[in-house]
Amino acid sequence: MTATALRRRVGPLLADGGQSVTLAATGVAALAVAAQYVATLLVNAPGRTALPVESDALAVGATAVVALAAVALAVTETDATAGIGLLFVGVFGLLSLLDGAAALPAAVAAVAGTATVAVASGRDLDALSAPATALLLAGLSVGLASGVGGWTGLRPIASTVALVGIAALPAFAASDWRSRSTPDWTALLGGLLAFAAVVAVGRAVPFLTGAVTLTGSGVVGTSLPVVALAVAGAVTAASAAARTGRWTLLAGVALVALAGVPASLPRALPFALGVAALTREEGRR
Repeated sequence: MTATALRRRVGPLLADGGQSVTLAATGVAALAVAAQYVATLLVNAPGRTALPVESDALAVGATAVVALAAVALAVTETDATAGIGLLFVGVFGLLSLLDGAAALPAAVAAVAGTATVAVASGRDLDALSAPATALLLAGLSVGLASGVGGWTGLRPIASTVALVGIAALPAFAASDWRSRSTPDWTALLGGLLAFAAVVAVGRAVPFLTGAVTLTGSGVVGTSLPVVALAVAGAVTAASAAARTGRWTLLAGVALVALAGVPASLPRALPFALGVAALTREEGRR
């Protein structure tokens, strides 16, 4: 069954609840990725915290949830082009779990599928969200090239580009700020405090900070200020989304931020789904 045929058969069954499916799928995927993120930190903490479930099993489970979420978004997507792009991300993501030989095709599908969604939403992206989307797509592409593609020399560049893209996440929430006479100072203050906290902790305990960013987010060869900017951007965007009740936006921010540097498929799939969710949300605004 082709991707288009699948959308035609399943889409009408879920079309009426498209918004609810989108929120549920992205929300569940974000929770799965958050659980995997915390488990990774716990397993790699001093003393190796014991977990009731193997960390590898959690990684496979989180990846499967994200891939299924992409398929769910695909079959409820009203734009056929965006739907096909999401199907590529989800279906090839599931195939990569079944056969390691599908890793490279899945990496190509993740980039191509996410780019397809971004292009389909391009006419609705504004002067702030369009460059942010381009940065995130660049981070996804270079990240997978450095990991799955085997070009390991690109890893520091991939880390920097991905983190700069995460730092630009507030661009997707800024559309709400324009309708106000003043910016969302609470969200901005949260971001500034997060930046200061990361810099302070990074200077006080550089080894611990490096270990957390490496194991939790896959960051390699990037300076502390760039890491702090990424955290500040994620906190600012998440705060703005929560304060305005844009829960799909919040889920998209969480997916991208918690995925970290998308140099492997378990990181790239939630990163890709997050970017797709952000651009779709911007298009429906």
